[in-house]
Amino acid sequence: MSIVTDDQALVQAAPVAADDHSKTKDPLPQRPRGPHPYRVASAARAGDDQARELLAGWFGEYAPMVQGVVARAVRQGDLDLVEDLAQDVWVQAWQYLLRGNAVARPAGLLARMARCRVADHYLSARVRRELVTDFRDDSWAVARLASRIGAAA
Repeated sequence: MSIVTDDQALVQAAPVAADDHSKTKDPLPQRPRGPHPYRVASAARAGDDQARELLAGWFGEYAPMVQGVVARAVRQGDLDLVEDLAQDVWVQAWQYLLRGNAVARPAGLLARMARCRVADHYLSARVRRELVTDFRDDSWAVARLASRIGAAA
């Protein structure tokens, strides 16, 4: 069998016998180990070092402020959520810098990003579906269950 274009054979393949499927004549080529070279090259762009240094300086100076803005807007006592949202603010700031945006007042930018991130969190459908339950005070749960049982009977 061959593939022919303009009277020239491009690929010549030998017919395969029915029981010859398990035998391969040529070994498969070995893939290089490690990360793909194109991904590494595209991940390290020219402005990354300046953005990294700028963000490191901002983090050293404004991290408590970002955490405070998020903590004041989040339910009291939810420290894990505060840390998660503050980390999201820093990722958002990193992406903002990588796009080449100039920032005159980083404190204002970070505070705005923090407030918007908290608002986005509470506007999401996942958060609206969650119902906070306090298992320490079960009298409310017992009364609610009794009222549902009574309504069903």
